[in-house]
Amino acid sequence: MVIDAMLKSRPISHDLSQRAVNHLIEVGFHDIRKLSESSWEERAMALKDGGYNRYREQGATNLGEMVELVNDKYAGDLNNLLKKAKNDRKKTRQLIKEIKGLGDLGADLFLNNVQSVWPSMAPFLDGRSLETADKVGLGTDLEVIYAELGRDCVSMSRLANGLRIVNIVVGVLMVLGGISQFFPASMSSIIVGVYVIIFGLLVGGLEFLPNVPDYVYRYASFLFSFLGRGGFYIFVGSILLHDNVLRYIAGSLVGFIGLGYIALEFIPSIEPPSNMRETDQGWGAEQV
Repeated sequence: MVIDAMLKSRPISHDLSQRAVNHLIEVGFHDIRKLSESSWEERAMALKDGGYNRYREQGATNLGEMVELVNDKYAGDLNNLLKKAKNDRKKTRQLIKEIKGLGDLGADLFLNNVQSVWPSMAPFLDGRSLETADKVGLGTDLEVIYAELGRDCVSMSRLANGLRIVNIVVGVLMVLGGISQFFPASMSSIIVGVYVIIFGLLVGGLEFLPNVPDYVYRYASFLFSFLGRGGFYIFVGSILLHDNVLRYIAGSLVGFIGLGYIALEFIPSIEPPSNMRETDQGWGAEQV
């Protein structure tokens, strides 16, 4: 799970990082003993074969240093880290971040997954997943969400990972729809395509940031409300609906998701996302 979090915390596609994780498992590098016996070159080659080309050298170094830390400090067993943290999530997060290559995002991804086998870490959702949970009406009270899941730590882990995928999928659909605008090419279609690709990278890219930058809240606050994000998705979806089958598919899916967000706006039992309320307050304070 540390390897999974380490590779997926890099700014590359989820598919590529998952393929790399799967390949490391195939060659046995999920076994710390085999990973300990590997050379830097073997680790780098395994990452390359898994499609993790851009960060393979740094990744090979981080994997080696991780093995050394786990062997030296925890006798080759991360369960000893949990014991040292005395089952405290905050202390566990602090200790796991001692592994190079695991920043704030990596630590969150690790906790998302490890709660399925370390129940004392549950309930946990990383910040971005918690925002998405709020948007779809689950709220932000982790204990309430955990109770709704029957206090099942495995289900909590699945929810944590699944919520991030929703916005990533929308981002991918936008990028694909934008690329399709280039065929056949015209000045207007190229301009529209570039904009849609930028929109898709923004929507999907936000899921890879440990914290959303203040300027995103300021200049794109519509992304953090049901009505705003729904309207945005419908707008992008509508400009994709022409000429090409891929455009119709991408535009329709993005548009339908947008309609779902707008519907949530008019359900009284579901409050607006807390991050939108915070944005409003911060903007007003700056204006004063």
